[in-house]
Amino acid sequence: MKIHDTLISIAFASFLCSCERVQSLEGLVVDVHNVPLDSVLISDDLMNFRMRTDSLGRFRYMIMLPTTSRGIDTKFSFSKKGFIDHSQTIKVYRSTKVIVVMDKDTPE
Repeated sequence: MKIHDTLISIAFASFLCSCERVQSLEGLVVDVHNVPLDSVLISDDLMNFRMRTDSLGRFRYMIMLPTTSRGIDTKFSFSKKGFIDHSQTIKVYRSTKVIVVMDKDTPE
């Protein structure tokens, strides 16, 4: 019983001391036919962070924010050769999921 009480005390103390929380965004980038797009370059305007989608079109973005935060609006830019560049503001909460649809670039 003493170990159980100690673990509860440690967990409660660490909860009180934590002043930041991870906010995450998981996404999928597809074309208009729902085909996942790999190697899409994604950048944010908040931290100037750049990443690429994996072979299944997935990406993950994480940021630390104060525990009092109700999420943060972040503008993301998506670009891939042969597709129209796309920008979108997404509110990143504790666990946000999003699907981004990109249109093909039509030759003039």
